[in-house]
Amino acid sequence: MQYHIHIKKMASGDYEVHKENCEWCPPQDQLLPVGEFPTAEEALKSAKKQFPEANGCHHCLPDHYKLR
Repeated sequence: MQYHIHIKKMASGDYEVHKENCEWCPPQDQLLPVGEFPTAEEALKSAKKQFPEANGCHHCLPDHYKLR
């Protein structure tokens, strides 16, 4: 599965990670590819290397979304 990160910080201070084709994904010009990973956990781990505040989208990655 391909994952992307929203490069604009949310009001909560997070950067949201989305699965490819998430209906809540922002416009393409606001996304940075994280890469292709077999699990969301691996995608988030990779995203946090560049964006330590990365958080899962509460729609497409609800098991990896942490309310702050």
